Amino acid sequence: MPSLVLILALALGVCEAVHWQKLACSYEIRHEDLQRVWCRQSSPDCCTGLIFNRSDSLLDGGKLMVTEGSQSFTVTVLKPGLEEGVYWCGVLTQDGVIIKLAERFFDSGVTGTYIWNIARWVLLPLLPIVTVFTNVYIRSKSKTFTVHFNLLSPREHHIHV
Repeated sequence: MPSLVLILALALGVCEAVHWQKLACSYEIRHEDLQRVWCRQSSPDCCTGLIFNRSDSLLDGGKLMVTEGSQSFTVTVLKPGLEEGVYWCGVLTQDGVIIKLAERFFDSGVTGTYIWNIARWVLLPLLPIVTVFTNVYIRSKSKTFTVHFNLLSPREHHIHV
């Protein structure tokens, strides 16, 4: 039963369990056929990264996913471990100039939020199991006794157990 709950939880909510960082990059229609750029800012005017085509969907060995939209593309970080910093997305003109479309700070991916998003799916199936075992343990260890009060006088009480 617990494994069935875990399988259902993962099947229904695995996308929410991962802290994916994304950057949406909108462009003008005239830039539609230009190569795309994904890079990490190394100084205010420079960056180091990747150049890719509109048809590319996975980059950097599957660490990044690119999805195309209407006059936009979105770069999604699929695997944690991306070097922390400011990342740009853009298009590369015919004369080698990068037109920056968007930028965003990306953390390394191994944050408290990321860890919690994974841990909660591990802990969720354990909660009912721990509750049942705790209840059974408490019931097996508790002793039942009855206390009888006989009112003899306002100052004297005898307790029979």
